[in-house]
Amino acid sequence: MIPFCTHNGYGSGNSYRTIAGLCSNATNLDGLAVASTDVRNAKSSVERWLNRLNLSFQNQRSITIKTGDIVMEGILYDMGLAKEISANFPLTVSLGGYGGREYYGSLPYKPQTTAAGKYSFENGDITYCEQNNTIAIFYAQTSRPNLTMEVVPIGKVTSDLSVFDILPSRAEFTFSFD
Repeated sequence: MIPFCTHNGYGSGNSYRTIAGLCSNATNLDGLAVASTDVRNAKSSVERWLNRLNLSFQNQRSITIKTGDIVMEGILYDMGLAKEISANFPLTVSLGGYGGREYYGSLPYKPQTTAAGKYSFENGDITYCEQNNTIAIFYAQTSRPNLTMEVVPIGKVTSDLSVFDILPSRAEFTFSFD
């Protein structure tokens, strides 16, 4: 059990002890309490907390993404759409840069599996867009964070995203398992 909360000045109070008492058969890890006034700037604190927990996620699979001499690490989520796309690994797709935020390109086939999408992205998201049958890697938030088409996150680039700043406007990307 990993507790976390936001608060308005009192911290977690006795909440974590109460929850731990109710979950006596669970492994209880260190929690995080973020003051409501700090929520907007808490990203680095949350990341440090998650890194300290050293969690292992079983519902994802490690992948490698190569373009030219650049090798990136990533994960694929344990979901039907990601599994269907990864059944074609190694998969090489020509991706073009767009808007200083993403590289995207058409898949050579149309997946049959569908999943709910969204009109926003997180940095590092590897997504599939059913509407135009494309795969994309989002690497930077911009002044236009909302998308015009739904995308389904199927994975995430876990290595340094700054490499996207030095890529040409179009490049061949190969997705494969480690």
